Amino acid sequence: MKTIVSKILGVSKSFIDFVWPLLTKQVGSSLAALLPLAFTIVKELAANNGITNSQKREEAFNKLTSAAKNEGINAASSLLNLAIEMAVSNLKISSEKE
Repeated sequence: MKTIVSKILGVSKSFIDFVWPLLTKQVGSSLAALLPLAFTIVKELAANNGITNSQKREEAFNKLTSAAKNEGINAASSLLNLAIEMAVSNLKISSEKE
């Protein structure tokens, strides 16, 4: 499962190996379900240079809220924000390696 997630998200397996236990044991299954959605949304919005970062953040929150509801994930706004911040951090790390 971790290998599949790392390929889908475009992140290293070592990153997934590090984060996976934290997500599943300490943070919970909701965040683990939100992260793939957040990574996809943040990656899409990062390519849009026509809006500000604060607009991207607001759009990411709105899209993730809708996606979570569609997937049946009940998550507080703090958990949604955490998923977005983790996705942004991962995207920055990925772009620095390139």
